[in-house]
Amino acid sequence: MSAIIPSGTDTAPALSELPALLRQWMKLQEEVSVLNAELKQRQTQSKALKSVILRIMESNRVAALNVSKGTVVHKISEKAEGISSSFLMKHCKDFFNGDEEKAKALVAYLETHRSVKQAHDLKLQVPKGGEDDMSRRS
Repeated sequence: MSAIIPSGTDTAPALSELPALLRQWMKLQEEVSVLNAELKQRQTQSKALKSVILRIMESNRVAALNVSKGTVVHKISEKAEGISSSFLMKHCKDFFNGDEEKAKALVAYLETHRSVKQAHDLKLQVPKGGEDDMSRRS
């Protein structure tokens, strides 16, 4: 099978090329499907390992670990609660008590009632300067 990949030209490939293109496309779709399944499995495994690593680092108050490829950092970030339709409905009813004249104060009211959540994550920080720097840190 040839690696026929149509370019962005205005002329379409000949109709006789269609079966070969379809076979190539279907083969690629199957490969993508297999790769996506493998990716999903690896992401699940990575998430599970990350959770265990984070628990160990948190329980032992470890903020960072030097590894051969850089530094694994326990990163904490904060995320505000989403402004969903249920959030808006609840707070609009509480705030306005049916009075729509106070619309200007709505934004300030909603911002003060948004909850903030902490998210824990790991990040590999690769030092600048290439592998020479990494070998010195290990």
